[in-house]
Amino acid sequence: MAAGRAHDDGVRILLAAIRCGKGEVAANQARHRELLGAAAAAGCDLALFPEMSLTGSVDPAAHPERLMSLQDPAVGELAQAAADAGVAACFGLAERAAGGAAYITQVVAAAGRVTGLQRKRHLGEGEEAFTPAAEPAVLEHAGVRFAIAICAEAGYDAPFDAAAAAGAGLVLFPAAPGLHGRRTSTASWRDGFAWWQGCGLGDARRHARRRGLWIALAGQAGSTADEDFPGLAALVSPAGTVTGRLPDWRPGTLVVEVPLPS
Repeated sequence: MAAGRAHDDGVRILLAAIRCGKGEVAANQARHRELLGAAAAAGCDLALFPEMSLTGSVDPAAHPERLMSLQDPAVGELAQAAADAGVAACFGLAERAAGGAAYITQVVAAAGRVTGLQRKRHLGEGEEAFTPAAEPAVLEHAGVRFAIAICAEAGYDAPFDAAAAAGAGLVLFPAAPGLHGRRTSTASWRDGFAWWQGCGLGDARRHARRRGLWIALAGQAGSTADEDFPGLAALVSPAGTVTGRLPDWRPGTLVVEVPLPS
């Protein structure tokens, strides 16, 4: 991957907890471009977007037309936008692969091209129409080795064990945990957010302590056409301490420093 901005104290990341409209590729792409500019202005090396951030959350059984190949122009355009900003981007899509298999895929782009990806290995509830992947990937940017664990994968040890075994000090944790039922009040949003804090952030803290990893989380936030998402961006230290976070379920961004040697 591209060299990126060198920070004596490691890597600087913009964590984006944003709304990702289902099938709203143009609007989602525009939001990614805007935040890549914000990441560049903040001196970031990398911007982390949620699971399926470009396509929005997709059910291939109901909407196969919303799947996107890695050769889709929107992927290349976003890779070029990251290059123009001078920031690497880690963004998500519901992928239509060669042969027709559907994957939940997190793409890393830098220098105008896709430089790596991680397909989801452990699928969550409602994702039965996707194909689970098998192989872990370890990537590098700005001299920092990192891995990716996608949403429901936080419920399993293996993705984090593989990251640590490969020498990664950082795991990116993009997520899109759909909430059961619509959020109709502040109290219902608070309840959904509390669930994800206990589940997603709780798992991140456990894995961080267990394997001595930094874990950076960015989740989908807000209401879409038929599903709501509890947001949350946070950074967890190898001690399991939350060193930075957004306060609630509302969309927002967070710039964090991960003090890994480069």
